[in-house]
Amino acid sequence: MDFAKETVDPSQLRRDSHFILARSLLGRAIGFKLCKSETLDALMSEAFTKSLSKSEILAHHGDDFDCLCMVLEGSLEVSNLRRDGHRHLIHFMQPGDLLGFINMLDGQGLVNDLISRFADTTVLMVPGDKVRSLRQKFPDLSTAIEMQIAFRSRLLYERLAADPSMPLENRLAKLLLTLSNLYGLQRDDGVLLDVRISQADLADWLGVSRQRINSATQLLKQEGLLNLGYSSIIIKDIDALKLRTSV
Repeated sequence: MDFAKETVDPSQLRRDSHFILARSLLGRAIGFKLCKSETLDALMSEAFTKSLSKSEILAHHGDDFDCLCMVLEGSLEVSNLRRDGHRHLIHFMQPGDLLGFINMLDGQGLVNDLISRFADTTVLMVPGDKVRSLRQKFPDLSTAIEMQIAFRSRLLYERLAADPSMPLENRLAKLLLTLSNLYGLQRDDGVLLDVRISQADLADWLGVSRQRINSATQLLKQEGLLNLGYSSIIIKDIDALKLRTSV
């Protein structure tokens, strides 16, 4: 991927509201929040922003995606298109989420497709060669990257550990608990998943039909565990949902 045409002057980026947002989000990210200010400032000085329209592809599976990427606004879908034409949904990347670590380290192609979910999605990108150079100068940057990789690996292992023979309702409960840990907002009526997610998304995430996922979500709703809205989910009882994963 050619970054030369995308890069803007760092001083221009600093005047941009996106830089202020990006610096704030990066300072709260796992691993990076432990970095020194000079480390994060040096990383931001090499960054540029890219705006995407709805359903625009940032990168395809197999592309040379040698960069550190962070979602600033909107959302990115991480997915693969199966041979039968069905989507395999891997994850949603929300503001403050980072990706691109594996590609920067092993120099191989992107393992998934990255697609903008909404209009006005904006990402921050730092070319991989700049990141590698800064790692030599700022050891805390290497530590931050390691912590991010460990965090993402745990999410993957948790997902792989889900027994496919479990009832779909249990698998769904486990997925919702994972999302609540990542994007849950505590409210008086429960925990709101601060990510727009449809029944079709849940179906593609768990590899089942929309009819089956609809039945599963309705059952959890009837049990008093969920409130369902348009592309929104509120978990009414986290403890009961945890018990549902072992039923």
